[in-house]
Amino acid sequence: MNLDEHTSLSSEELRRYDNRSGFDLVCSQEVGLPVYKITVDALTQIRKPIPPIEEYVLKAIDIGLSSEEEIAGLLGLELPTIKEAMVNLRVSEDIDLFAPDASQLQVWKLTKKGEKTLQSARIIVPEERTLEINFDGLLRIPRWYGQLEKALLLPKNLRDEGIVEIEPSPKRPPELSDLKLKDVDKVIGEIEKAKGKKWKNSQEQDLLALKAIERRQRFFQPATALVYKEKDSDEIQVAFVVDGILSNEHETAFARSNSSKKIRSQIIDALQKNEPLKLAEEMLGQQFVAKNLVDPDVITAKVTEAKAEIEAQIESTQEKLDQTNDEDEKNSLIQQLQEKEEQIAQLQAQMHSMLASVPMRWLEMYEHRPLLEQALKESQERLMIISPWIRANSVNQSFLQQFENLLKRGVKVFVGYGLGEKDENRNSPDIKAEKTLQNLANHYSKTFTLKRLGDTHAKILISDTKFAVTTSFNWLSFKGERDRTFRDERGTLVSEPHKIDELFDNLLKRLTKGL
Repeated sequence: MNLDEHTSLSSEELRRYDNRSGFDLVCSQEVGLPVYKITVDALTQIRKPIPPIEEYVLKAIDIGLSSEEEIAGLLGLELPTIKEAMVNLRVSEDIDLFAPDASQLQVWKLTKKGEKTLQSARIIVPEERTLEINFDGLLRIPRWYGQLEKALLLPKNLRDEGIVEIEPSPKRPPELSDLKLKDVDKVIGEIEKAKGKKWKNSQEQDLLALKAIERRQRFFQPATALVYKEKDSDEIQVAFVVDGILSNEHETAFARSNSSKKIRSQIIDALQKNEPLKLAEEMLGQQFVAKNLVDPDVITAKVTEAKAEIEAQIESTQEKLDQTNDEDEKNSLIQQLQEKEEQIAQLQAQMHSMLASVPMRWLEMYEHRPLLEQALKESQERLMIISPWIRANSVNQSFLQQFENLLKRGVKVFVGYGLGEKDENRNSPDIKAEKTLQNLANHYSKTFTLKRLGDTHAKILISDTKFAVTTSFNWLSFKGERDRTFRDERGTLVSEPHKIDELFDNLLKRLTKGL
């Protein structure tokens, strides 16, 4: 089972992104970066090969022939064919009628443009074109998204999926003055190349001017926002991962934008409320939390430092291995790598042991999904999940199969959910997911208790007496409510058996009341 499939980043990827010096990664959120699809009227000029007949007409005029009849006779072609070619050359301003000195009679001559056309064997023709391009609402430049074009989302998609909209900056559609000719020319070239066409080849085109924007349609590029908080202050940094890559340009543009002030205010407000700590104090008691809550970084600092040193050695050894051709040296380096990997595994085990020895610790936001997966796979006697929402993006077929396997093993399962009288934000798959859980509760009525509480803000996970988690992370809805914003998604993990039993018993009374 892979619970990471509902987000663009896995728990391990999020763990790796928690690497900003002096900052903690406190939240990740699926977002839509603003994009406009725009239709632009443009003026281009095309340099294309001269049709053979027109080329020979130019050559005939160049050697002194000046009437349609003379040219038709020389080329052995019918007069209407020659007249049509000459009309085209007149329209393209390659030939014109001139009166020789001291003569009233006009004759056909090549213009200066016609002389260049004959020399290059290419004709230049003006043409109006309608161009369809994308415009990045944050970076304020035309963009080509390649294969990512198909992944662009409509505003309705964001609302339905609970994805946070990042506003454009400035908060207005693009105007003609926002478009630079060279940027549009570059994007059109990329589009034509991808289509297998040649924007500047057999029919070379030059973009001369942009005349008007005829249409603007709002779209959004899927991304993941990573929220970092400075350890010793309220400074917030928001980074964006687009298609698996950190986009420094979007982070910089967002930091300068007006919308960043609004979102930063939301984040700081959530952090100041310290929801994870308040939840822990509410569920576990202030005295227990004050006495036992520790920062895992403090506990594992020395081990983490040693692990980082060995990882650097592994990287250096691997580089040497890639560069050497000596077999003996290769074998020696491979052995060194194996030994260092074993050291890493030992340090990892030591770190887990140290964390398991403390009664209570902070839980990083990227640790939640692996813990839920562990609870579903390894719970032996009981499992309790309290979560406000049930969403199909979490309670999917894979989750339900693992969940039913738990019930088949005889594990007692308790699920409490619901916030308010009705959940009007549910869509059809969400309703189906809830109904499937209800069917399982009916089928496994002796071991599975499912109850709509209607007023639960709590997010709790309890597995046997191994651990209990209080958090702001929605266990049964990774994306949560449709109108969600940024929040502190860290939690607290309790590994003290007596306290776990106490929390379980208190929640069980609510779940079984009236049953």
